Amino acid sequence: MYLTHDIAVAAYLMMKGLHLKDAYINSRGTYVFEIEDPNGKAQQLSIQFLNSECSIFDNQMRNLRKILKVRN
Repeated sequence: MYLTHDIAVAAYLMMKGLHLKDAYINSRGTYVFEIEDPNGKAQQLSIQFLNSECSIFDNQMRNLRKILKVRN
């Protein structure tokens, strides 16, 4: 089982064929995604995500949200 708090990483892992076992908000109010990882590939794929265009896209989405929050 692979756990992540990052929704973008979880989505990327699912896009790469891993399956979501559970998703919830813990007592601290943070997201938790439990990803089934029978072949131990999730860690490597998470690093792959950080070096991908998907990560760049996710960061730009975050930047746009920040810009909109500042203007409101």
